[in-house]
Amino acid sequence: MNNTSSPTTSDDATTRFFEELGRRGNEPLLRRVSGRIRFEIVDGERTDSWLVAVDQGRLSVTHEQATADCTIRGGRSTFDELAAGRRNMNAALVRGALAARGDLELFFAIQRLFPNPPPGWDPTAETRGES
Repeated sequence: MNNTSSPTTSDDATTRFFEELGRRGNEPLLRRVSGRIRFEIVDGERTDSWLVAVDQGRLSVTHEQATADCTIRGGRSTFDELAAGRRNMNAALVRGALAARGDLELFFAIQRLFPNPPPGWDPTAETRGES
């Protein structure tokens, strides 16, 4: 069974990211972008949905179950890593950790809002047995 609902907690990186995004109101990086992007975050049997509407850089973020121009779907751990800057959306898409459908120009535009890696972070450390 696949339930779609709003998150129950704000202690995870993904929820904090979308809550902060909703408070921005205006994002200069997206001043030439308009469209609706739905993020489907899968966590076991549960799917949380965030709808980000962009209108020439003006942002609104809701849990509305409306149609979207682009849908991005992936696991909670992937989105937590994206929200913390420890994973890149393009790389996650290529590796199959994310699936995207619809207007891929919106996919490429919205990825600009995700943070850069933290200072000193080494993405290859885990593969070498370091943390």
